[in-house]
Amino acid sequence: MMDELIAAGIDARHSNEDNIAPFEYWTQEYGEKIGNFGGMDMNVLCSFDEKQIEEYVADLLSRLGKTHGLAFGSGNQITDYTPREIFLAMVRAFRG
Repeated sequence: MMDELIAAGIDARHSNEDNIAPFEYWTQEYGEKIGNFGGMDMNVLCSFDEKQIEEYVADLLSRLGKTHGLAFGSGNQITDYTPREIFLAMVRAFRG
């Protein structure tokens, strides 16, 4: 269905859940055609510790390859039960 959406002029997508399709899939499959927003599965964000978050982000960014555009963040809204220090670890890891 994505090809039809792209043909209709959709040039970006948001939200991500690794159990459905990892963010890397979207960037590799469609990254040269559309921008991708998100990247961090909320399940990961709420269950990993700071070191695991840093490793997850570094690994993800190393595998993204060419993209039409990327806005990295959570795959959905930041919930009130998301640990603040984990969210900040994600931001720090992305900034390098």
